[in-house]
Amino acid sequence: MKYIALLLVTLLCANAAAAIKMTPQQARNMDDVHSLGVIYINHNFATAQEADQALEKEADTRSAKYYRAELIHEPGSNGNLHASAFLYR
Repeated sequence: MKYIALLLVTLLCANAAAAIKMTPQQARNMDDVHSLGVIYINHNFATAQEADQALEKEADTRSAKYYRAELIHEPGSNGNLHASAFLYR
């Protein structure tokens, strides 16, 4: 029983540390955040969900508390996406 409780606490703590996605409007309205820079992921993604997952993972790696995703469709590429994000702490 103690093992299950410890596992649950560990999982909850791991999820609490994930970077939070923000909209451009939310980013403009937050006074207490500091920019950490911009990340670019050099992969073509088929879906926005794949791109967002990769951005969230990279934001977590760089210890960002928030990120604002920028997804750009590549012209003439059958809908492939390029992903970048503004990181904040």
